[in-house]
Amino acid sequence: MKRILFLILISLTVHALPAFSQSKKDVKKNKIKSVKVTNVVTKDGKEQSMNESFQRFDASGEVTEEINYEDDGSFKSHFVYVFNKNGDKTEEVSYLADGKVKKKKTIKYNANGDKIEESHSDGSGNFVDKDVYTYNANGDRTTEITLDNKNNVIHKVILLYDNKGMKVSRKSYDAKGNLESEKKYVYEY
Repeated sequence: MKRILFLILISLTVHALPAFSQSKKDVKKNKIKSVKVTNVVTKDGKEQSMNESFQRFDASGEVTEEINYEDDGSFKSHFVYVFNKNGDKTEEVSYLADGKVKKKKTIKYNANGDKIEESHSDGSGNFVDKDVYTYNANGDRTTEITLDNKNNVIHKVILLYDNKGMKVSRKSYDAKGNLESEKKYVYEY
């Protein structure tokens, strides 16, 4: 019985290992430029090799490109990322299988490194919507407002904090200002 449990444990450990990727620290330390993951399956005595994913890294260890494939090896998704000197993502472009732009996200930050705006455009470069964020003096996010392409509010979130800086409430409102939901946070000290 102990031997069976031991074999099961070893099997689970071996199968769980591929789920872990290299840390950013390891990528930077080893100057890894890219990694391609291929899934090799033995079917009817023959090996079949299919792409699973591909990642490209910059000198800081940030993922600058990511391509994912379906189980059968066909295209699933393709993203390209741009980072500023602080390591903050400033742009994310999603591509279709034919290499054309599907959508683009542009991100802006304040002097403290807090995300203040996230703009979305379609594959033709047309502005779709944007999320605008505000912060209190402690650096806690206080509002999240989504605006459409005509700058009309389509969704709003208000976050409230206690005197210790802990979030106590997250209220979501629709375009007309009607409360949709509220999450309350209660802490035990």
